[in-house]
Amino acid sequence: MSVSIDREIDFLQKTKTDGIGPYLAQALRRLRDGINNLGTNLAADSTQTLPPPSSVQALTVKTNGNGLVHAVINDQNQLRRGIHYFVEYDTSPAFPQPHVVHLGASRSMNPVMLPALDDDGLPQKFYFRAYSQLPGSHPSPPIRFGGEKPIAVDPGGTQQMTLIPSTGSGTAPANGQAAGQGFGIVLHRPATVNIKPTT
Repeated sequence: MSVSIDREIDFLQKTKTDGIGPYLAQALRRLRDGINNLGTNLAADSTQTLPPPSSVQALTVKTNGNGLVHAVINDQNQLRRGIHYFVEYDTSPAFPQPHVVHLGASRSMNPVMLPALDDDGLPQKFYFRAYSQLPGSHPSPPIRFGGEKPIAVDPGGTQQMTLIPSTGSGTAPANGQAAGQGFGIVLHRPATVNIKPTT
């Protein structure tokens, strides 16, 4: 949807008082066109939130067995310029507090090192999922690696670390417990209070 003020412009165009009407109509036409062109080029809408993009088709994840993990998104949908992609990973298939990787326009995630063992030396595996979002839309529904039965990825190797809990992304809550939000689903998030600085 675009800004539409055609009725008002037509009225002003017909107003002949002091010759101002046609000039004002022309100025409003230029403003309308500029706003609508800007929204189109930024993948946003000046009057509402765009619908989410269609879900990506697949996510492929592989590891070299020594902790290095790579993921690639397959998206065959019709696309508009401005599409962004996100990959999330968590040690639970429910993704209660996933780490979010913003890929930008790329559908290929840079390889990341993930630890095969937690702080206690216990094995840990990771689940992955992906989705897309336009700057002016909500995120698409996420697709998990493995589909309906998500596949756990064992990074392999001997690296040992329990990851610091995720704090999410965009305008999602700062506790990181609202997955799949990308840039966020709200325009503004209130400030979070009572955060103690780390030393």
